[in-house]
Amino acid sequence: MSANEQSKHIKTVMQLVNTGGTGIISHSGDSQFQPQIIRSWERCLTRHNLHPSTVSKPIMLSEKALRDYVEPLDDFLFYAQSGMRKLYKMLSSVGYVLLLSDANGVTIDYLGDPKDDRENREAGFCPGSVWLESLAGTCGIGTCIEDRRAVTVHREDHFSAPFIRLSCSAAPLYFPDGTLLGSFDASHLYSPESKDTQAVALLLLNSHARLIENAYFVNKCRDTWIIRFNCMQAFVEVTTENMLAVNSEGYIVAANWSATNELSRRGGCSPINRQLSDVFELNFEDVVNNALNKENMVFSIRVLNSGLQYFATFKAPESGKTRKLEHQAETDKSSSQKLRAQTPINLNQLDSNDSRMRQNVACAKRVMNKGIPMLLIGETGTGKEVFARAVHEASERAAKPFVALNCASIPESLIESELFGYKPGAFTGAHIKGMRGKILQSDGGTLFLDEIGDMPLNLQTRMLRVLAEKEIVPLGCETPVKVDLHVICATLRNLEELVRKGQFREDLYFRLNGITIVLPPLREREDKESLIKSILDTESGRHTVISPVAMEALLNAPWPGNIRELRNALRFALAVNETGTIELEDLPMGNAALSSSSHKTEQTAPEEPFETSSPNSSQYAERFIMLNVLTKQRWNISRASRELCISRPTLYKKMKQHDIVPPHRFERK
Repeated sequence: MSANEQSKHIKTVMQLVNTGGTGIISHSGDSQFQPQIIRSWERCLTRHNLHPSTVSKPIMLSEKALRDYVEPLDDFLFYAQSGMRKLYKMLSSVGYVLLLSDANGVTIDYLGDPKDDRENREAGFCPGSVWLESLAGTCGIGTCIEDRRAVTVHREDHFSAPFIRLSCSAAPLYFPDGTLLGSFDASHLYSPESKDTQAVALLLLNSHARLIENAYFVNKCRDTWIIRFNCMQAFVEVTTENMLAVNSEGYIVAANWSATNELSRRGGCSPINRQLSDVFELNFEDVVNNALNKENMVFSIRVLNSGLQYFATFKAPESGKTRKLEHQAETDKSSSQKLRAQTPINLNQLDSNDSRMRQNVACAKRVMNKGIPMLLIGETGTGKEVFARAVHEASERAAKPFVALNCASIPESLIESELFGYKPGAFTGAHIKGMRGKILQSDGGTLFLDEIGDMPLNLQTRMLRVLAEKEIVPLGCETPVKVDLHVICATLRNLEELVRKGQFREDLYFRLNGITIVLPPLREREDKESLIKSILDTESGRHTVISPVAMEALLNAPWPGNIRELRNALRFALAVNETGTIELEDLPMGNAALSSSSHKTEQTAPEEPFETSSPNSSQYAERFIMLNVLTKQRWNISRASRELCISRPTLYKKMKQHDIVPPHRFERK
């Protein structure tokens, strides 16, 4: 960087701060300096007593001094380094290096191209460099730590003139108790002049910072009750966006950054150190009961201060797994009776005004107590597990467990141990006390095998033997164990075709196919209107009114996701409705099924444009992150742009590039 350019930058900094940031444009002519940058420059001059000409390189710690900063974060580094490696694979090809700092601005870890080590070290991109704003001026790590928010400091955004060739983006990292841990930074020695090149890097950096933070949260809080919650039910089981840790006395002892930000912004104060029942309409006893007895189920919870509804899952403490099994053994009968009383599943309720469902229920009633295996066929979302559970609850086995296993969702290497269990020390990584498999857990009750067509061939042979002999041999054992087994299977695949292709054993197919029940897709059902009203009343806990126009849109939708998709759409409508009557504008018009059913109105949502994009591409990643933030912020452009750390015009431009259009309700507001 020439002396003339550095001199020009020094003059610009001094002018800009003295005039309050009005009318001064960066040298590249691309954009005005962001207010966050101006405030940082003011701090450097007035609070830190720095001058843009004096700082030429960051302070470097000795190796011995650095160890004092690294050792307290040893347990955190395991998770951070995994996230760093993942992100580096995405950014290394375009010349980025990654820096991890603690709350003191000390770089405790680094990833970069080994051939550039010498040049990076001279620039301060190495462990031991100190990037505090009070020492190095405006920079990614220092300004991020100072402001507690993600930031991009691009070229002339730096306060110190010798740093204006650099470009860096940084996102804050937090401990589970809400205190600042440090920052995660992506820097470039020779960045292009346009700041737009940093936008994708910042989005990816922010998302990976949350990924690292959440993994560390789960590990540190593994001995507490963990609540995961999301404003969208469809995502709560697959993302860890908002998390709380609750101790045995019902106090919230930790919260990740997203949960703290969400509840503080909407509820007025941090949730940490408050009783759970003071934050949500939720008792600690309900969390314990649901975590122990209803694993992987999603529940609706509501914030007391704001009345906002979220969807949550509950997880028991790791150290309480043994106690959980003992608790279940001691209270099996009373708990199952209590749970059935709270959430009854009645086979008669499935005997609806649809002729095919009436016939299905009648067939199930005739065979459910005769030891005949049942095969449920239907598209995804048609309610195969609901039907199987209803059959179990109506049968003579209702007092015993209903155990479900999705054969497609468990890796092939684990499904055998999940089904058959294992004795202690059966293989490397096995639990010290062994594990009772799903088959033994369902002894006397019902075993529901979903997506049976995806069961590996080698397990099909073992499953056939179990069905024939009514006994199993857990992994590592030699003695067979008798089991009272009743199996209900489900699939959306054509098993007869799989048999012809040699992908499914013919003898197992006939063993499982005692009776076949085909569940009709929602679009073909004759009772859609009564089903819609029933789901609405169940979800709201009261009789809910729906307008004729909204009902017509729901009835005409093709519903490729079937009842599951319908239920999610109705939950969304209940969450956003403010009048007591569900209107067309309350329905999630981003839903493809509803969009196609209401094409005559202005509420049509665009088709997804990136069907051919690779999930690993930066375009795909940027679009995914933007959609996630926009949805979380309920399509408020100002709040979304602040969280993404880009200007509103830039956000609008990128939404246009990615064909992102807000749902009608929020766009209108």
